[in-house]
Order: sequence, then structure tokens, then C-alpha cells
Amino acid sequence: MNLDALKEPRGFIKLLEFILAIFAFATTTSHSTESTFVVKGCSEGPRTVQVPFGYHYSLSSGEASFTCNRTTVSAVPWGNFSAPSQFYVFVGVMAFLYSIAAVVLYVWFDDKYRKFDQIPIADFIVSAVFTLLWLISSSAWAQGVTNVKYYTDPEEMFAAGHVETCGPDGKFECETTSTGNFASLHVSIIFGFLNMCVWGGNLWFLFKETKWFKVQSAPVESPTVAEQQPQRV
Repeated sequence: MNLDALKEPRGFIKLLEFILAIFAFATTTSHSTESTFVVKGCSEGPRTVQVPFGYHYSLSSGEASFTCNRTTVSAVPWGNFSAPSQFYVFVGVMAFLYSIAAVVLYVWFDDKYRKFDQIPIADFIVSAVFTLLWLISSSAWAQGVTNVKYYTDPEEMFAAGHVETCGPDGKFECETTSTGNFASLHVSIIFGFLNMCVWGGNLWFLFKETKWFKVQSAPVESPTVAEQQPQRV
């Protein structure tokens, strides 16, 4: 074991990446909330309707129903945003696993890491790929959160006709009381871009371990005294 490797930037930052990856996918998968609206004018009295949704945000697969004038009415938001959320979580989990593998490599196989040039190069390339993946997945998920907030808003559901008793052609007055709590998802997006910055910043320290940097930074050998003296004929 070489615990000193964890004191180096490449090891310390890998531990930081490990922690940030957990926060990124945990704040996404643990989120669940609901939008709420009230239907006025039913013979049963005002009906409070809650439309729940959460990971993995396939909104059209969920359904909230209520009874109005002895008729069952459904409220189903439009949209399936499982792709950006699951891709984001996939990147987070894979980054989490790779960080563990890299720390094990640094601590228990540091001699091989320094001996074989291919290992530092592979570590650098994989980290560069994760930097790009964090950028793509975080951007896609940010747009996904925007779409989830839009299509779960009761006002949008009324306008699109997803609640039969509400909207322009509805028979009753409907009032939005809550659009849901998205604080956890906002935090998950922040952690996504923070992961991108940390992984990108670590590339410099990983590049310094590769033979590419060592060749560039190697001192140029000056000619010896014998080579500097002209040979006599």
C-alpha cells in the first residue's frame, strides 16, 4: 500500500470525484414531488388533486384520478424524460465506480502505474472522456428538468386538455395550488457541472504522469567537453 498517493493531486482529486459523483446521482434518483390543483364546482365539493412524479420521470406513465359529479376524471401530464435522467445517473454511477478503481490502482499498484507508460495514458484518456460525458449529461439533464417543470405545471395540463374538467373547454374552475418542489433537481444539476469542472481540472495532473509530459519536460543534454573540442587531424 502506498497511501502517499492519496496526498498527491491525482489521488486526492479522485476521492473528491468519488464523493461528488454520489451526490450527483443520489439527488436525482431520490427526488419525488407532486403538483397540486383544486377543482371547484363538483357536486362532491372542491376536489384537491395531487399529480405525483419522480425518477425516472416518465410522466405519461403515471396517472392521478378524482371523482367529480360521480364521474372519474384522470389527470395525466404529457412527456417521457427518462432518457436524460437515466443517462445522467448512468454517468454518475460509472464515474463513481471508476473513481474507486483508480484509487485502488494508485494505492495498491502504484509501482506498476509508474512502470508501465500505458497505464497513466489510459487513466488520462478515460478521465477526459468522463469530463466530456459530464458536460453532455449535465446539459441534457438541465434541459430535462426544465421540461419536467413545464409539463407538470397544472396550468399547462389545463391548456393542453390533459384534465377533462379544466382548461378552455372545461366545465369547472380549476386553480393551481402547487407546482412541486424541484430544489433537489437543481442541486443535482449543480453537482453535474461541478463534476465536469473537477474532472477537467484533474486532467492536468494526470497528464503530468504520462510519458508525453515527461518527454517534453526532459532537460536537453549539453554536449560533453570532448565533443566540444575540435578533433586534430
